[in-house]
Amino acid sequence: MKNWNTIPVFILKSVQGCGHVSPAAGEPIGRFMMQRVKYAAVGCSGMGRRHLHGYAKLLGSNHRNIELAAVCDLDAGLANALADEAGALTGTRPPAFTDLGEMAAAVPELEAADITTDAGSHLPVSRACLAAGLHILCEKPLGLTVSECRAIMDAGRAANRIVSVAENFRRDPMNRLVKALLDDGAIGKPRLMREESIGGTDLIVTTPWRHFKHTGTVVVDSGVHNADIIRFYLGEIVSIYGESRLHEPVRRPQPQADAAATQRDSWWGARSQLPVATQATGEDAIYAQIRFASGVICQWVLDRAGHGLARDERVIYGAKGSITAPGDRNGRPVVLHLDDGKSITDEHILDFAPSYRLTPVAATLFGDARPWRYDFSFNDVDQKLLALQLHELADCIGHGTQPEVTAAEGMADVALAYAPVESGRLGRAVTLDEILNGSASPYQDEIIELRRSA
Repeated sequence: MKNWNTIPVFILKSVQGCGHVSPAAGEPIGRFMMQRVKYAAVGCSGMGRRHLHGYAKLLGSNHRNIELAAVCDLDAGLANALADEAGALTGTRPPAFTDLGEMAAAVPELEAADITTDAGSHLPVSRACLAAGLHILCEKPLGLTVSECRAIMDAGRAANRIVSVAENFRRDPMNRLVKALLDDGAIGKPRLMREESIGGTDLIVTTPWRHFKHTGTVVVDSGVHNADIIRFYLGEIVSIYGESRLHEPVRRPQPQADAAATQRDSWWGARSQLPVATQATGEDAIYAQIRFASGVICQWVLDRAGHGLARDERVIYGAKGSITAPGDRNGRPVVLHLDDGKSITDEHILDFAPSYRLTPVAATLFGDARPWRYDFSFNDVDQKLLALQLHELADCIGHGTQPEVTAAEGMADVALAYAPVESGRLGRAVTLDEILNGSASPYQDEIIELRRSA
């Protein structure tokens, strides 16, 4: 059976003749863009379908700067199904491939790849795409471990190609608004952040692989989102003290009725296809205290095995007030609480965030340059945020700039997600630098060994 991890990178043909986006060694990675960047969708399952619909959303705007020119998956059925869906959505069916080398040779005008394969294959697939001369947008987490993230970052530098990480939560307008409120001093100097997400019981979280230590635990696959938001809001992290748990060693499928009621389930197929039970080997909860260079403290709880009262809360306290953030992709208003007892829950919150303004592309997609709330379905918001990522990739290629979430940023997110686990294993606080340089990573070392012996 084919496996993304067995791709022989050296056989891939470097893409030539791409004009403004295929510089010779030492040249800038971008030049002025004269036409749409042609890209390949690599990975054609659930996440690949979501990215395809994000691309279609971008095509429906007046900011079209990228073109889907090929799709690739080890499974020919999935590749052809995505190509067919692309044809139905956009009017143009891209060719489908099951081999990256064949794709690069057959479509020499390719300039980029959008990688949505499983997290455990991000390293070999990213290396192969970069070796083929392609800039990449890679789904989070960038790598299964910090060392894999670093290898992808190094491969991008060696190939003189852009590596962008598909981190969408920070692109949500409500998170942009929170960031502006913090930067503009609405609550004074920040002192404390509480990031809590508790729930899930013993049910499988979307797909079984998220419960296996060697393929990407749920606290990493889900936790990188929280880690990125924490870093986006508050900046440089100094140390982390925490612990992790595997509370539910046996996971059972979601009830079919519940699955049908969940909007995002349509991307992943019927829950009835899942096994009756999954033996979990990876952590499903982390509990941490994070200290920032600024002196701010963050208390972070991510418990994907919580029973009883489910909880999702994100609050930042400062010297003059506090901010309650609504979470991600729901459009609910940000709430500003002031010391005089007043809580601002309407458009007047914009008075406290004068720097808040979306990019022209985001303003087009969300209908306002300074929205204080929005009312779109989950799938619609998801597509808008994915559209922003694809647009940014093409814009960076055309202008030789770096994306907002670079490989280094994506690696730091993965490091923060692992930090509470590593801290618990070591029985002490760890610095983020220790996690990044691999000197405090016993848990990840075990993952690396598991993958070597698999």
